[in-house]
Amino acid sequence: MHEMNEIDIIKNLRAYAIAPIYNEVYSSKICTYQGNYDSTKTVNQLMDYLCIYFGADLQGRMNAARKILNITKNPPVIISEELEMVGLQLPLVNFRQRLWGLDLDFKINPIDKRTCKIIFKNDDNFHINLSADKVWKKKQLALTLLYQTKYINSRRNKDLDCS
Repeated sequence: MHEMNEIDIIKNLRAYAIAPIYNEVYSSKICTYQGNYDSTKTVNQLMDYLCIYFGADLQGRMNAARKILNITKNPPVIISEELEMVGLQLPLVNFRQRLWGLDLDFKINPIDKRTCKIIFKNDDNFHINLSADKVWKKKQLALTLLYQTKYINSRRNKDLDCS
């Protein structure tokens, strides 16, 4: 059996997050519902490779999201409209690089006014350096971006085809 690369792991094993880790060998971990996989690539390198696999690089997708949502900082990105895969960046406590959440079906538990914990379906959790309210708003922005790009644009394109 051949070994899967990081993109195969993210796509095929239902990755729910890509998180930074710092040790002598690895820079990130791919969190899937079948287990975690360490990578020597950074979180942003993995996100860039994943976005390119689906047709455009991470920077291009971030620029598009900024324009669509009319925001400037740390936008969510559409990775794949067809798979309804959205990436949501969240600042982790004690890490410079951000976590990218790929499954938006997570719970948000406040810790204090400035931090919260997000909890995925398998009970894996991350300590986020934002208030629960701000994480909730970021999650809503990601869902809005998906809705606008997948459903509104496809409806608009169908209307143009009928003209």
